[in-house]
Parts: sequence; C-alpha cells; structure tokens
Amino acid sequence: MNETTIRTLVEEVLTELGKSRVSPTANGHRPSANNGIPVMSAANGHLKSQISDFKSQSGSDGVFDSVDAAVAAANEAFQQLCLKPIADRAKLVQIVKDLCEQNAEVWGRAELEETKIGRLDHKIEKLKIIKLVPGTEYLKTDAWSGDGGITLEEYAPFGVIGAITPVTHSLPTLAGNVVNMVAAG
Repeated sequence: MNETTIRTLVEEVLTELGKSRVSPTANGHRPSANNGIPVMSAANGHLKSQISDFKSQSGSDGVFDSVDAAVAAANEAFQQLCLKPIADRAKLVQIVKDLCEQNAEVWGRAELEETKIGRLDHKIEKLKIIKLVPGTEYLKTDAWSGDGGITLEEYAPFGVIGAITPVTHSLPTLAGNVVNMVAAG
C-alpha cells in the first residue's frame, strides 16, 4: 500500500463517519491540527498553542501531522520523564486517576455524544475504575542472595511506546495507558 492509497482510504472512512477532512496546504502538508488542544513543548514546557475552546477541535485528525512527529515529541517527553523519581511519577498517575474519577460523567457523556458508540453507563464506569489500573505501586525492587551471589531485579524505563489501536471507549483506554506508561517512566 502506498501513501496515496492509505490517504484515499482514510478520506473515505472520514467521509463515511461524516467528518470533514482538513485540506492540505499548497506545500502538500496539513495545517497544524491542534485546534482546541493546548500543546506543550516537551523540551521546554512552553505552551505552543493557546486555544482553550475544546469543542473547536472537531474535524481535526489529531495534534500531530504525522506519526513521526508524534514519536519525536513522545521521545522528548520520555527523556524528561525517565529522569523523574518514582514519587513524581506517582503524583502524575494520581492526578490522572483523580481527574477520571471526578469527570467520569461529563467525559463519558461527551465521548458518547461524539462517537455515538457504546452505552453511557459503561463509559462512566470505565472512567471510574481507572483508579484500579496498576501504577507505580507495582514497581517494587526484588533482591535474592545466596551462595552464588546476589541478584537484584529493578524496573527501569526502556523507551517510547507507539501504538495505533481502535478503541470503543477511547477516554478510559487512553487514561489507562497514560497511567501505565507514566508509572513505567
């Protein structure tokens, strides 16, 4: 499959779903699709976009113009996150869990209205149980010693995780992934 075939397929799917596609600019690249999403530079923490109207993002296909751009930003963030102590990562994980719990009904309703997929009670419950997703508490160091020496098992970050997967409950899936990945570093 070449890029043109994939682009055509995506266009057809988006048309079928009733979404409008952002047209490429004269140079063939899509304009930045971060409308409505404040985007922070992972490198310096400066706000790159100051658009606060969440609903204005409808019709955009995401924050990044390409998978490569997303991976590059994720790698920058990883370089910072892996230097943080587990206690800092635990705080970040708790923030995500608390936000999911506090906003479960609003976010569940918004997701159902946008996707028209699933049941509201399922979406709300899946956001509420994010608090049960394993976090930093699973990163325990183990050590064994004996006549042959000592073995130390300690968890450490290993790099960027990139995945594109279809989901029917996107917010709970993303929140659960954030908890796991931030906890891991």
